[in-house]
Amino acid sequence: MKVTKWALLAGAAVAATATAAQADDLGALKAQIEALQTRVSQLEAQPQASMPSGYSLLSIRDGQGNFEGVLPERFADRVDEGSGFTLSVVPTADAAPAAEVSVSGEIRTALIYTDINTPDFDDNLDVKVRGRIFVKGKADTAVGEVGGYFRLQADGGGNFSDYSEATKMNKAYGWWKFAPEWELMAGYNDNTGALQVGWDWVAASGPVASFGPSNINNEQLRLTYASGPLSFAISVEDADNVAIASITSTLTGFGPDGPDTDLLPDPIFSQSISSEAVGDKSDIPAVEGYVMYSSDAFTGQIIGLYQNDDHGDNDDWAIGGGATVGLGEMFQLTAGAVVGEGTSQYANNVGPLTVDEDFWGASAGLLANLSEDTRIELGVGYEDYDNAGNALGFGGGVYWDPVSQVTLGIGATYIDYGNLGELDIVDDEIQVVDKDDADSLEVFFGTWLRFP
Repeated sequence: MKVTKWALLAGAAVAATATAAQADDLGALKAQIEALQTRVSQLEAQPQASMPSGYSLLSIRDGQGNFEGVLPERFADRVDEGSGFTLSVVPTADAAPAAEVSVSGEIRTALIYTDINTPDFDDNLDVKVRGRIFVKGKADTAVGEVGGYFRLQADGGGNFSDYSEATKMNKAYGWWKFAPEWELMAGYNDNTGALQVGWDWVAASGPVASFGPSNINNEQLRLTYASGPLSFAISVEDADNVAIASITSTLTGFGPDGPDTDLLPDPIFSQSISSEAVGDKSDIPAVEGYVMYSSDAFTGQIIGLYQNDDHGDNDDWAIGGGATVGLGEMFQLTAGAVVGEGTSQYANNVGPLTVDEDFWGASAGLLANLSEDTRIELGVGYEDYDNAGNALGFGGGVYWDPVSQVTLGIGATYIDYGNLGELDIVDDEIQVVDKDDADSLEVFFGTWLRFP
């Protein structure tokens, strides 16, 4: 009986102890919950990060974003896909970024030896610098992708000149992809009739003179259709500027008295040619366009330009084309040519002296990828204008890209000028006269440093 009594008392004591311990645990847990609730209330009271309505994530990553509306550029002007950084705003749902902005920069510095074979020129070794900042952005909207691109640049130096701190926006345009295959571009960009084949576009990476036909940047509205490898574009663009040459007479003194001393001495005048810019050659825009087939192994293009000319006897025009062909994984061959009248949009080392001047130009290049980070560019080009003369150029370079942020290059360009002409006064009239021929040599070592 006593044993049973003591057993019951022991069980009651254990139960009481467990109940007390459980009460202590519940009290501690309650205190923790109250502390957590207080912390949550504090976090809710803090200001929230500013995000656009309907979005939940802002990300930053290295490299360039995916911009379908960015138009092709000369190889020497392209932004390396691995440079810069991209800000992306991602929707709440698991989808592609609805808005992106990519920012990058590049500093090109080159040591250049220049020798131009004219009596009044001394050869020299100088440093040339160019700085650029690139900004690209897009946003997906209910009516399609809308985006923009601009490039800021300051440059100078080389050949006895100095670096200019003045910054200019030498490219600025926007685009609207209003349908899967259609895009409207508006702004300041490479002219639509530019040859996207040949030496000047596909190669010419060095900080020295190019050769063969080139192209300009121009104000324009462009409509582009692209479906698979086939594309075509048409644009209205600002017409060429024109300057009219005229004879200016300046009184420099008086001659001796004539036989009749009552007469004043004869005045003596000197004559010179002055050039006055009168604006565009036409009151309406030029029309430019191209048709192109482009794949990994082959690119073929045909271009055209028409421009009304209010100052010449004939309207201006140009037509051209060419191709770039991949020769295996290592080599690439490119060639292009253009022929026309009046326009200066393809001028490079020589340009038209008169408003109706006929011209033609062509270039070819061979590119060899020696390894994943080393390439060679070799090219030749020719330009011929009826009155201004001609220029035969050839050159090349070797470039090494150890990482996407660094490029080192060394190369040279030689240009031989022939049949050069200039405007002069003959029998009180402005005429084209012969000018001494010349040639030029440029040798460079350059660095391209990209950031961030």
